[in-house]
Amino acid sequence: MHFRFLVLLLGIAIALLSVQLVTDTMREVRQLREARLAEALSITSVIARSLEKQFDIIELEDIEDILAKVRVHPDIVKLSVVDRDLTIYLDGNPRTSPVASFNYSDVQLNALKIAATDFKISGDRIKVGEPLMSKGIATGSVMVEFRNPGFWQTLDQIIWGKLLTIAPILITAMLFAMGLVTQITQPLRKLSNSAKAVSEGNLDQSVDERGPKEIRQLGVSFNTMIATVKANIEQICQLAYVDRVTQLPNREYFRMELTRAIKRAQRNGHSGALLFVDLDGFKRVNDTLGHDLGDRLLTAFADRMKALVRTEDTISWNSSATPIEGGEPLSEDAAKEKQVLARLGGDEFTLLLSEIREETDAAMVSRRIIKAMGEPFEIGGTEVRIGASVGIATFPRDGSNYQQVLKSADMAMYLAKEEGKNTFRYFSEELNHRASHRLEVETDLRNALAQGQLELHYQPKVDCRTGAPVSMEALVRWRHPQRGMVRPGDFIRIAEETGLILPLGDWVLRAACAQITVFASQGLEMPMAVNISPQQFEQPDFSERLLELVGQEKIRPGLLELEITEAMAMSDPGRALDHIRKLKRAGIRFAIDDFGTGHSSLSQLSRLPFDVFKIDRSFIDALGDDADQHGFAIVRTIVAMAQSLNYETVAEGVETVEQQQMLAEMGCTLSQGYLFARPMPANDFISWVRARQAEPSRQAKGKRKAA
Repeated sequence: MHFRFLVLLLGIAIALLSVQLVTDTMREVRQLREARLAEALSITSVIARSLEKQFDIIELEDIEDILAKVRVHPDIVKLSVVDRDLTIYLDGNPRTSPVASFNYSDVQLNALKIAATDFKISGDRIKVGEPLMSKGIATGSVMVEFRNPGFWQTLDQIIWGKLLTIAPILITAMLFAMGLVTQITQPLRKLSNSAKAVSEGNLDQSVDERGPKEIRQLGVSFNTMIATVKANIEQICQLAYVDRVTQLPNREYFRMELTRAIKRAQRNGHSGALLFVDLDGFKRVNDTLGHDLGDRLLTAFADRMKALVRTEDTISWNSSATPIEGGEPLSEDAAKEKQVLARLGGDEFTLLLSEIREETDAAMVSRRIIKAMGEPFEIGGTEVRIGASVGIATFPRDGSNYQQVLKSADMAMYLAKEEGKNTFRYFSEELNHRASHRLEVETDLRNALAQGQLELHYQPKVDCRTGAPVSMEALVRWRHPQRGMVRPGDFIRIAEETGLILPLGDWVLRAACAQITVFASQGLEMPMAVNISPQQFEQPDFSERLLELVGQEKIRPGLLELEITEAMAMSDPGRALDHIRKLKRAGIRFAIDDFGTGHSSLSQLSRLPFDVFKIDRSFIDALGDDADQHGFAIVRTIVAMAQSLNYETVAEGVETVEQQQMLAEMGCTLSQGYLFARPMPANDFISWVRARQAEPSRQAKGKRKAA
């Protein structure tokens, strides 16, 4: 920049000087040539006046001597004298004959003819003709040819003269300009270098704010700009890489760090581990205490995790360490220390152990996490207890990229939840097969809902004393085009985990209500029980939508019975009571399913207006076994409690006559199980009911009136 600036100044100076020099030179050339012409005219006139006297007396030798003396003048190239009759030609050269062949000049002849001075300028010559006058008559003429310097010759003389004057001034000006340019360009060079460093990602730059006023202002502006850019980058990184609730690294930050750790492990031949942590019971806290306190619980959990895990196992957020994809890799020592505790979303957290010696290292960290969760959290004056389920995947064994490792750890975490929660499990190939099967079932189930592959089967409920059919339970079945009939246990749980249980449950309710209408048209008015999933029952508008469906199908509400579990009723008693009251006012019945297997509070349960207790099959299996008196006592207690609350009781899973007889003796209302019939399609169910009703022994005992 310094050199270019000097060249620019020098070029401007030379251009200005050149213009001035050319202008002055042209003016001086013109003046010089005018002076040269005036001089030629003057000299020629002097020669002519001095020759007029000698020419009158015609002394040729004297004239030749005069001309010879004049010819030695450095600017005279040629001269000659002729008489009026052109008989004499004298040129100052003694060797030339005065009467030789003449080489007349046009200027000379013209001056003789007009008796006046004539001149001609051509190229580098000036020819002047002057008449020789005697008594007013031209008696002859003289011609003098002078040298006339050309433009470039004149220019050369002038330039050298001017350069001797201009050069010192130009050199002095350039030295002054160099000093001035240095004061300007040096700060600009520093600013340029700083700007280049910033463009390469180095924001730790500052410019010296000294110098001329404009340079100082530019430096201040540059430093302010860098500070603003750093603040903006900090804010962008916070938005892009930091979870707002916990201030932990988020999913995107974690993805880049896990990808780096996997590549490093593959390159160096070591192993790392990913811990996928999911909070047990967080949804309950969120629903009961609200989302604000739920966020505070997440923050408290993150703080406890950061304090719990070793320094080399975790990091706090630092925007200067923000990973940039495609950037320079970290050194090995820095990479070992750069472990990440992150929040993926909701109540899901991940802990990256980028290098472990043995797989048991990850188990030790998992145990510390689970143990720490045993201590309650103080949130908004409320003591909250939660647990943690941890899934462990190691890399590169359990995956060679981010998606595979995260999926493996996620699957291991779900296995920990399935096996009782508040524990940890490692990923295995069996989990991978299970996940593949789960994905296949999910895809086929979506197709089944869209293509009408689902159907309802019906299992009768009979009077414990008479065996007469009283009501039924509608059970969903899936007739797969390739695999045939799929058991509910193979797809109901998957539907719950993937959210398909909502459209599936809606389909079951709609199909059940439509079938009640069909049965009624065939003369069979019998209550039908339908299982309701937790996700359905948790919908705020569940009761309104069901009442709208009942109205559309125009069924008698008393013919519809909804079965919910203890856990569903107790997870949010307020919401459960609201749904139950609205639907019972319309005439719809409620049964509590699998009673005795949950952890419900009898005081809360007694406030919910149920109609039926369904005794779980695990208790019915104990009946008839003399060695298990506890099962017998539990069933008898449930029946007695139901009678005191004016509830009906339904025994599930009755398979022997002995069980049936014992239930009848206890006072159980209805029985359901393979002893009577398996679930069957609608047409088979009608045939079974009519055949059962036609048996004389059952007609004699009579039928229980349907509620």
